[in-house]
Amino acid sequence: MGDYVYIDDSGDGGMKIGTGSTPHLVMSAIVFRDRKEIEHLARNIEECRRECGHRREFKFGKTNEKVKASFFEHLTDIDFAIRAIWFDKSKLYSPKLKASPKALKSYAIRELLTKNYGQIRDAKIFIDGQDTKGFDISDQSYFNRMVNRERPGTIRAVRFVDSSDSLGIQLADMTAGAIRRHTENRHKNPHACWTKILQKTWQPRGNLWEFTRTPRWQA
Repeated sequence: MGDYVYIDDSGDGGMKIGTGSTPHLVMSAIVFRDRKEIEHLARNIEECRRECGHRREFKFGKTNEKVKASFFEHLTDIDFAIRAIWFDKSKLYSPKLKASPKALKSYAIRELLTKNYGQIRDAKIFIDGQDTKGFDISDQSYFNRMVNRERPGTIRAVRFVDSSDSLGIQLADMTAGAIRRHTENRHKNPHACWTKILQKTWQPRGNLWEFTRTPRWQA
């Protein structure tokens, strides 16, 4: 039985920092090893909806703080891992990545999937279909070719899905947003959303990788 991986981002790939672009980009991959835990997620989030009266899609940037707190509280007993990569774009050195927001986002996904240290195997990958317009992706087989060539056996299939119909994608969005808030304010007291998901990033199953710093930073 392979893994189930849901991917979404927070921030943008643009380099006009201070005049419209975000200073950081975060790409988050939610990794489930057991489909029953996805069903567990659905039950818990439905309970969150009932408690908060929230019927819309969960998006970190559009969800109020009370609902965010409830959402992350309902994740604590669900078994999944977070493998995330984040970029301080002021430290990027690659001319190609600096020149193309699409290339940067596509590269972030490829790095997440290839540098997985055996923690993602035979996976079904789910990516927000709307986001593909912002990625340098030619078709659904793109990551199969690129990732399996470097790390054979990582991907079984890639699907573009509607985030409004996918709690996995919404979870990836919410965690990416929480991570970006933390990376941009980590000298302040940790935000409650971050503390609720921190252990999901612990190695080896999880990972929080600052690409633009060596060695890797782990909170």
